[in-house]
Amino acid sequence: MNVARFWLMKAVSMVYMVALPCYSHGAVKGMCLFMLGHFTCGELLATMFIVNHVIEGVCFAKKSNDGEATAKGRKGLRPQTAMGTTPMSETRSKASAANSELKEVPFNDWAAVQCQTSVNWSPGSWFWNHFSGGLSHQIEHHLFPSICHTNYVHIQDVVEKTCIEYGVPYQSEPSLLSAYKKMISHLRFLGTEKKQG
Repeated sequence: MNVARFWLMKAVSMVYMVALPCYSHGAVKGMCLFMLGHFTCGELLATMFIVNHVIEGVCFAKKSNDGEATAKGRKGLRPQTAMGTTPMSETRSKASAANSELKEVPFNDWAAVQCQTSVNWSPGSWFWNHFSGGLSHQIEHHLFPSICHTNYVHIQDVVEKTCIEYGVPYQSEPSLLSAYKKMISHLRFLGTEKKQG
């Protein structure tokens, strides 16, 4: 049944996306419209995904050098940026210097890793939240994947305050453009980084 439905929907999609435009506007214009629509949507979707994960300051899960163990006794992951820094350590150091108390959470705690490996952009924006399908609130999406994206705007403040309370970095960019600029800068850094051998 699923195979038949798959091929039926492929045929229906090809009719309304390719055959109808080609019939209405001619083969060349129809194919140009089809490709323009697909390239535009693909580029927008790719941009919205990449600025959430490949940007300055966002960590990548990496095996910890000091062999920090998890509660189960296995070596854990310690999220680090491409420059080798650990933002969670920096956040804790700043809190210690300011004499503010933080609740301890392991570096490799599942929720802490989700917050460190994602970034939000245009938080609180109704338009971007709906236009991106919730991708503008990537941290909340990773923490609460089963919550409808229309609620991310409402829980964003609570998540951010909780991160501050536990000393977990919460990265947020004011706009898609600023996130995009940081992503380009980060890709440039990764592309020119000298490999140590």
